[in-house]
Formats: sequence, structure tokens, C-alpha cells
Amino acid sequence: MNAVVDRSARVVVTGLGVLTPVGETLEDFWDAAVHGVVGTRPLDRPDAADFAGRLAGEVRGFVAPRGDGDRVTRLAVAAAVAATADAGLALWAGDPARAGVCFGTLLGNRAALEPAVTRYHRGGGTNGTDAVAEGPRPVVGLADAVAREHGFLGPSSVVATACASGNSALAYAAEAIRAGRTDVMIAGGADELSTGIMMMFASLRSLTDDALRPFDRNRSGLVVSEGAAALVLESYEHARLRGARVYAELAGWASACDAHHMTAPHPQGRGARRSLERALAMSGVSLDRVGHVSAHGTGTPSNDSVEAAAVRAVFGERGPAVSSLKGALGHTQGAASAIEAVACVLALRDGVIPPTANLVDPDPDCAVDLVYGAARQAPLEVVVNNAFGFGGNTACTVFTRPGSGGNAG
Repeated sequence: MNAVVDRSARVVVTGLGVLTPVGETLEDFWDAAVHGVVGTRPLDRPDAADFAGRLAGEVRGFVAPRGDGDRVTRLAVAAAVAATADAGLALWAGDPARAGVCFGTLLGNRAALEPAVTRYHRGGGTNGTDAVAEGPRPVVGLADAVAREHGFLGPSSVVATACASGNSALAYAAEAIRAGRTDVMIAGGADELSTGIMMMFASLRSLTDDALRPFDRNRSGLVVSEGAAALVLESYEHARLRGARVYAELAGWASACDAHHMTAPHPQGRGARRSLERALAMSGVSLDRVGHVSAHGTGTPSNDSVEAAAVRAVFGERGPAVSSLKGALGHTQGAASAIEAVACVLALRDGVIPPTANLVDPDPDCAVDLVYGAARQAPLEVVVNNAFGFGGNTACTVFTRPGSGGNAG
């Protein structure tokens, strides 16, 4: 029998887990974000000299509490374990077929293949078979490892929509709950630093050798980072029946495509605007109730001006407060919007908007209400999370304070 989608079903956030260059626990991460701590620094990996921009954001000293496999898988499992513990679901007592996983990633566990490939190309082997033998598991192993750790037997998926992957995973997970296929989903994103990703951004001349400065007049590019985040999503009824604490409601989500260029955003932000409009429409909240937009804010000349224009087009000239965590974290690839979703939920919890680190001189072309210099206290009811990636991928999510309206009623 096919499940019937209940568009009125509510999806809530009950658990959070995160590992980032500025903190490897939820509260350490949030304290650093609120205080504008910058976690990017010169790379100390041996191939760092090969890159024009040697800065990166690393999750330093990370030791997985459990699990095996490559680094990105262990990051994902660790974030998920923290999130389920936070949600009070570390020991799952329900129907395992009613609980699932969806993780977003840019390159997944491809980095595990790189050492053997490098040895081969540098004359360290007679053929490429050692590279294949040492290569990573299929990318679906990212979600599978999380599912096995928790004994979840429901949907298990990995999505790769470039740097929008975290938001895409949240949307997929929320749809599974609304469709009646699951009661609980672990959703998030994970990516690790790798030579390949550094080479890709270097070839596009997107790396800065200074600092990632979102929306700044002197911004010159991005800084690549790594990290992971997981959110426990539940149907409201399931959370209520088990007496769970509810952080926020995931009230709206949407994705779209620029259909313009492989790496450059549409000049008028066509996909970004469409994602924003559709996610807000789904949430049922009025524009004047949105207090904060967590921006994609990569610090590249094209992204930031286009994103600011899309925000103005949707909200008008007197729109919500805007900030970007990437000045502090760097660009954590497919994990970025999952980490930023965690920040959105915590901003609602505490009524505070973290500042845009490294932003000193706002670009007039990015004329929105930018938060920088210090965090801003605000009685937030609704926050929006933007994520835009290569291939024209755009994805937005809308979070509301529990009981504040919108789909929450």
C-alpha cells in the first residue's frame, strides 16, 4: 500500500550534533560562532604548498568514539551519535523500519582513494590496482554506517547536490516523515578536506590566500573546510508521545535550479529566489516574521552580490538580518548547510544571531541588513537557511520557533 502524504503533518527538530573547525561539541561550536571565532588557518598537510590558498578549516584532534571506515564516514557517525544522544534516542526502542537516515555530501569518501592514486602517479606503483583495492566504499556507505550504528532499517540515502547537499538531505528526510514512511530521520551532511577538492577550487581560482570575507568589499574567494552535522527530525506526534524536547519546527523547504552555468550563479539569482519563495510559501509564514537569514555567503565576488540581490527581491529593502558562518568556519562543502541549519535552530533557541566573521567593510552591492562585528540579540520566530551550489543547485529551509505559527498552527 502506498503511503499517503499528509501535507499538514509537522516535522520538528529534537536533536543536534556537530563537528566543526571551531568546536566539536554543540555548545563549543555555538559559543565560538556567537563570538565570531575564526577556525581557518594555514594547512599543515604535506601537499599544502601546491595550492595558492593554503588556508583551510580542519576538525583538529578528531577521534571517532566508534565506527570504522574513512574519515568522512566517521565524522558523519560521530555527529549522528551526538544528535541522537541529544534527542534522547541513543537507544532506539521503536520499530526500526520507521527510522531512517539521509546525509548530504559533496565528494563523500572519495578522499580515501587519493593516497593510492597519488603514489601511482608519482611512480610508487606499477599499475592502478592498488588504488582500486584501497579505494573508498560506495558513497551510500555514508548513510549506511549511520543506520547500522543506530539499528535503523528505514530509508537510507545519500544526496549530492553540491554545496546545497545539507539542505537537500533535510528536505528528503522531512518528506519521508510527511509521507508517512518514517517517524524519525537522522539528516545532515559531512565532508572532509582532500587534495582533490583543494585542486578543484584552485583550478577555478576560487581560493583566497587572505581570509574568507562574506559580503565584504575586499572579498577575494573562499576557504575550504571540513565538518559534519546531524539533526534528528521527527513527526510532531511522535515527539509529543515520547515527551521529547522540541528545538524548532522545520516548516518549509524547497529546491530549484538556475539552469544557467556549471559553476557561476545566475546573474539575477533565479534559482536562489525561487527556492526562497517556495520554501517560505510552504512554511506558511509571512515575510515580516522572518528575523534572520543564514546566508550561503561564500566570500566569492559573484555569490555574495547575487545572494544579496535575491534576498532583497524576496523580502524588499527592509528585510531580515543576514549573516554567514563561512567567515568563521570556511566552506565545509556538503556539510555547510547542515551545520548552518544547526546554527539556525540554536539562534531560535537563544534569540541571538551570530556575526559574520571577517566582514569589515560591507560591499554596497551586498546591501542587506548584515550582522557583523558582534552578535545581535533578537526575539526570533522564523529563520531561513540558504544553500547554493555548483550546477545551479539551490536549496532553502525554514525553521520556526515551536508554537510560533506557520504550519505549527
